[in-house]
Amino acid sequence: MKSATWACALLALGLCGNAMATDGNYTVGPTLVAPKNVGTVVKIHGNNLVLAAKTAAFDVTLTHNGLVRTFTVVRPDPIVAGAPLMLVLHGRGGHAEGQATITNLAKSVAAQGYWAVLPQYYDNTWDDNPGLNPGLDDVGFSRRILDIMQEDFGLNPARTYASGFSNGGFMTERLACELSDRVAAYAFVATSVTRGLYNACAPTVPRPVMFIHGTTDPIVPWAGNSQLALQSVDSAVGMWTARLGCGLNPTQSALPDTANDGTSIDLFRYSCGTKEVRLYRVNNGGHTWPGGSQYLPVGLIGKVSGDMQATDEIWNFVKAYQR
Repeated sequence: MKSATWACALLALGLCGNAMATDGNYTVGPTLVAPKNVGTVVKIHGNNLVLAAKTAAFDVTLTHNGLVRTFTVVRPDPIVAGAPLMLVLHGRGGHAEGQATITNLAKSVAAQGYWAVLPQYYDNTWDDNPGLNPGLDDVGFSRRILDIMQEDFGLNPARTYASGFSNGGFMTERLACELSDRVAAYAFVATSVTRGLYNACAPTVPRPVMFIHGTTDPIVPWAGNSQLALQSVDSAVGMWTARLGCGLNPTQSALPDTANDGTSIDLFRYSCGTKEVRLYRVNNGGHTWPGGSQYLPVGLIGKVSGDMQATDEIWNFVKAYQR
């Protein structure tokens, strides 16, 4: 651990009380801890964040590329040294704390022992498409976050993962193209691929990826949207199977249809040697996170499928890989 960051790191580990701490490079807010046997709702940046029993949360503020940026961390309590971490990027119109709440993230953190690190976008957008919004440098921002969490908080560099929803999923996909030296596996929910990224994507080391997408998604249509320069989900999956050298014929299986909610889920698995590309096709599913909250009416975003807990499924996929 770098000596200059002892104050920040110790505070986030719950060892220095609840005052703010800073080392001049970034500032760590107070650590908020859930009771040992029950969950609780806390506020970070004025937003509600639902914590599960045996979890805690704090936020970090830093300046990157001349912009003040923040991210929120949900961690197990107590702490285990050398834990894995997963970046979790929220969608447009959302925020880090809402993403954690909608996806039941704290429950997964408590059960699995990883740290969830949730960056906040700047000015209502992610820098997800090469050539657009270059001043944001969200790839560099993500790299900086990993530096802080790995070097100063002692998280495991080999077991670092990333996932995202909607606009955050597109940003996560860009990280898979440009930050593959730091992240072992990726998951994208309600995400296809932008035309710009489709043409530019050149990962140093292609990593395993996983898609979850609804067939009736009204925001990111399965077939793509030429006006928004979005490729189809099939094109996005094809881009990654080509990058990873996968076989062309996936195995197909159906997940148990237990929720009786008008949706069903088919899983397509492409073998790529020791790696894999997965596609969960949510039949009649909307622009939603399976197993998560119906955060807007069905008429606006479509249905949430209850046939899968996407947060758990993502973790079970990524945890099999190390960098």
